[in-house]
Amino acid sequence: MRQMELSSIKGTAHALVSRKGRVTVKTKRRQAAGCCPAADEGGAAPIRAVLSHNRKKKYVLEEGVPVPFLVDLGVMTESGQVVRSRYDKFRQINRFLEFIEDILPRLDKDRENTILDFGCGKSYLTFAMYYYLKELKGYPVKIIGLDLKKDVIARCSMLAEQYGFDHLRFYTGDIASYEGVNRVDMVVTLHACDTATDYALYKAVKWGAKVILSVPCCQHELNGQICSEVLEPVLGYGLLKERMAALITDGIRAQMLERQGYRTQILEFIDMEHTPKNILIRAVKQEGEPKEDDSLDRLVDFLHVQPTLCRLFEEEGGSEDLLT
Repeated sequence: MRQMELSSIKGTAHALVSRKGRVTVKTKRRQAAGCCPAADEGGAAPIRAVLSHNRKKKYVLEEGVPVPFLVDLGVMTESGQVVRSRYDKFRQINRFLEFIEDILPRLDKDRENTILDFGCGKSYLTFAMYYYLKELKGYPVKIIGLDLKKDVIARCSMLAEQYGFDHLRFYTGDIASYEGVNRVDMVVTLHACDTATDYALYKAVKWGAKVILSVPCCQHELNGQICSEVLEPVLGYGLLKERMAALITDGIRAQMLERQGYRTQILEFIDMEHTPKNILIRAVKQEGEPKEDDSLDRLVDFLHVQPTLCRLFEEEGGSEDLLT
């Protein structure tokens, strides 16, 4: 910043920074009569600072209100205060719940909604999602968390039972081969590594999920495939190639979901200062036939790539033009 103003009960101060970096500070002290409210009959009134400009950030899960699973997961203290070293996780949880809040109209309050969380890990967000939907909003939900780590799943199952979360279940399993349900209303996949995200998105579409929330991770596949003479001056730099490949991967995923009849957005999940894995793909199923568009085919051909999600739909006959 190049300009700052400070105001207090004692006076004001202005700080200005010139284009050449020179700093000028000017102060002005308030007169004694203006420092405080008028005295009452009992003597001088106390001096109070005006703090109305300091607005407290309003979170879905409020700080100061203890939430049992956040306490056990080390995010909150028993009094409801957020542990300082876990503040990023607290903000991430609330940011995720804001996305859930946006799609509430897509869920049915008159029947049980099935939600799958692929690659749930320690399940901070899975517990938060259940607590918000079931306990706070009263939606009838059944949430299933799936992960490959048996010890993590065992602990999550123990905690779910401890909290009385009767419709929250955790299972050890692989995204690509899971067949535990026939119908799904929402699929969540957070930081599923590399092509595991593609299998989760494919499964979600085949189940006819109304909502898909996906935060991709470790998009390595196209980094080893992408090839273009036109882009070679840029692709020759490893770091730039890696980042471009990751962004193109997620762009292709979003467009593939559009082809399957979803309205898709790519949103910022959490600030870059907290994690570089900050892209969230949100897809909401639409009524009617999806629009025909061959731009994705041209992109895949131009980059000489074969993305897993394209291949999966091609094998089902859902994207006949791709990869041919």
